Amino acid sequence: MTQSAIDSVASDMATIRSWGMASPGVSAPEIDTINVLIGDGTNVLTTGIKAALHIDFNAYLHAAYIHEFDGVTGSVVIAIEKATYIVGSAPTFANIVASAPPSITSARYGANETLTGWNRNLYRNEVVRFSITSVSAFTRLLIALRVRRLEP
Repeated sequence: MTQSAIDSVASDMATIRSWGMASPGVSAPEIDTINVLIGDGTNVLTTGIKAALHIDFNAYLHAAYIHEFDGVTGSVVIAIEKATYIVGSAPTFANIVASAPPSITSARYGANETLTGWNRNLYRNEVVRFSITSVSAFTRLLIALRVRRLEP
């Protein structure tokens, strides 16, 4: 193994180790939530794109939750896609949820804490969009993505 390869492996290991360490001034690794509220609480939700947001930090997804808080039982399937944001060009979105999208079936709450098959990395300057692919009864939902920030 060349010195360059050894240096590269050492650098990669230091980066990986830092993921479990706190950011400067923070006593523990930063766990955060990206929250998206869709719906007005009055009108039944419909299919289609409902929200989008810009990612300002590198992060790793740990879980996805859907909360209904108006007392309505229903079903929903959420598609989540991401694209690199480039000023002046249309983004090309790619599905990040594989065959396990966030969903609720005849209930008021849904959780996915394994994210099997998901593309779990979010990068600074990506755009994430949320679409409803099927829905019944719900008028407002909170979609929460639990993430670990990989930088301050």
